[in-house]
This record gives sequence, C-alpha cells and structure tokens, in this order.
Amino acid sequence: MKKIENLNDLFIEQGHELFDIFNQEQKELISIQKQASSRELKRVIDRQLAGVNYQVKRMEEILEKVDAGPGGEKSECCKAIFKQTRDLIKRSLDNEVRDASIISSLQMLNHYKIAGLGSLAAYAREIGQHDIATFFYETLSEEKAIDRELSNLAEHGINKKALTAMSY
Repeated sequence: MKKIENLNDLFIEQGHELFDIFNQEQKELISIQKQASSRELKRVIDRQLAGVNYQVKRMEEILEKVDAGPGGEKSECCKAIFKQTRDLIKRSLDNEVRDASIISSLQMLNHYKIAGLGSLAAYAREIGQHDIATFFYETLSEEKAIDRELSNLAEHGINKKALTAMSY
C-alpha cells in the first residue's frame, strides 16, 4: 500500500476508489433493476446506469491524465452496501417492500458517492485540475438529482404501499 504524502496522492487514491465504486455500481445496477417492480423506479435506475456508464469512461480518462495507473484501494464500503442490498432484496416478501429497500440502498450508495465527489472536486481544484473539478461538480449535481428522484418515489408512493403490504 502506497504512502499518501500530499493532496495529489490523496486525490489519486480516492480517485481510484471512486473508479472502483462506479465499476461495482455498473455491474450491480442491472441486477438490482431486474428486481424492482415499480416502472418509475426502473426508469430512475436506467438514468443512474446511463450516468455511471459515462462516469466509468470519464474516470478512466481522468486517471490517465493525472498519470495514475490502474490499481489503488477498492471500496469495501461500496461492496458492503451491495451485499446488504442483495440480502434485503432476497428477504423482501413483497414487491413494494423490495422497491423500498432498493431505494434506501441506492440512496446509501449515492450519499457515499456524493461525499467522495465533493472531496475530489475540492482536491482537483486545489491541485490546479479545474477541468477535472468541473467533471466532479457536474457528477455531484447528477447524483443529487437522482437522490431527489429516489426520495420523491419513496415519499410519494412506494413507502406508503410498502407500509400496507401484507398487512391484510
């Protein structure tokens, strides 16, 4: 494990972690989407998947631009979120409960990414990589928009349906 000596090293290390998060997300979202029953939730996941496909490509370019080869830390937090998501989906006996668990899991992931994106944007700006900072700020805005969509879905339908599920 490489020592982190300065902000540039931290930027590269956390950039590798974010790249790993996007890669894990790219693989997992397809499976999660198949488990969702709500058409609206499937559409939000579609938008999230389209975004992450672009983000993976862009992160490859960014890491190449800053001479950060492959490797770095893997995101154990992200891996744990997806493990928990699969477990919740498997144990959910009702479609609406499953959709509610998918929403909360995706929001946990998005909040983790939002924190990382904000830090990376600030680091990029500080080390003089303003075009890279712009990408992170744009991606941060997209993640916040997806989070709002997920919250609206939960608050205006899915959670209410999950509340009454199987209580008959």
